[in-house]
Amino acid sequence: MKPENFYAQLFRPIHERIGPIDETDIIPFVGFDRGGMVRLSTVSRGRAKFVTYITCELAARAQQQPARFGTYEVMIACDDEPWARWVLTEIGRMSFKTAFEHGHAMDIGEAVGPGFPLQGVIIEEFARVSVDGRPHGIHRLHGVTRAELDFAVGSGTDKLLQLLKDAGIYPLTSIHRGNSVAMERQELREDPPTAHALRARLRDRLTRE
Repeated sequence: MKPENFYAQLFRPIHERIGPIDETDIIPFVGFDRGGMVRLSTVSRGRAKFVTYITCELAARAQQQPARFGTYEVMIACDDEPWARWVLTEIGRMSFKTAFEHGHAMDIGEAVGPGFPLQGVIIEEFARVSVDGRPHGIHRLHGVTRAELDFAVGSGTDKLLQLLKDAGIYPLTSIHRGNSVAMERQELREDPPTAHALRARLRDRLTRE
């Protein structure tokens, strides 16, 4: 099956529930197989503050470790393109060694530094799709604070997702969010300069590629 036909079917739930896929993908100068960023499709890029970024080269790869429903792509709705590209690339590369499932939570604090507002990523199953008789799907990622990550590990990801929904944050990830809805919704303030520094480093990396 041609890639465009494969992804037209796989991304149908995104089209129906979020919006139409943009005509132009984000294609890295250095390919994913050579250590570069993953190729991404988008929804509302250039037209909205929060853009949905979706990997579009993982589900068809034999080396990906499948989830219970099959191989998959990952996506995130985010207000910062460099960070979204980085986290989707890292998760995509890890998916060749680890089978990610709904409810998994990951600590990214070591990679982003203690001052960055988002210290973890949680995974939510977004859709299951049959393409040419074979099972595939899409996972949605959510960036979370340290307190939210600890809450998800202790009380469950679904309970955290509900807190995010109640707070009007779900399903959006902002790298500028300094408040936590977890741990009885105590406010946690992170150091903004650290967030800006990481954002600049990510932009530098993308520019070099």
